[in-house]
Amino acid sequence: MVHKDDPDQRFKILVVTVSTTRTEETDMSGEALKSQLSKGSHTVDRIVCKDDKKEIIDAFESNQDYDIFVFVGGTGPSRRDVTVQSLRKISEKEMVGFGEMFRAESRERLAYLSNSTLFIRSRKQIYCIPGSPDATGIAASIISSIMGHLFHELNKE
Repeated sequence: MVHKDDPDQRFKILVVTVSTTRTEETDMSGEALKSQLSKGSHTVDRIVCKDDKKEIIDAFESNQDYDIFVFVGGTGPSRRDVTVQSLRKISEKEMVGFGEMFRAESRERLAYLSNSTLFIRSRKQIYCIPGSPDATGIAASIISSIMGHLFHELNKE
């Protein structure tokens, strides 16, 4: 049975841009995603971290007051792209259907080279999406449509 999402439910969301070149000032993808996810009256903050396993894990572990994490970048085939591999090591569960949905909705061949996915740890949702500006719109739409239901499922007794 599918439940109805609570329209008044508000989440604390952290957008983490993973990049060796972007800064808070030049991170257009992270800023666009923050803007899109804020439309639901959620609290959305944004940080930038380097393509470094320790920094990526620390961005999650040192921000436990957030409900939802969206890691932007580091999902591709480059040897510097380590977001997914880093977060997989600390996750409790991986929901590969998110990545399948993202790739299908993007209708782009190159999207199939992305390692987009969703992890769960300590009832937290951890989305990993590509860093391209086009990817943020698709991802924001999918995340907005499933995060309430997923939150309910992760927190029901």
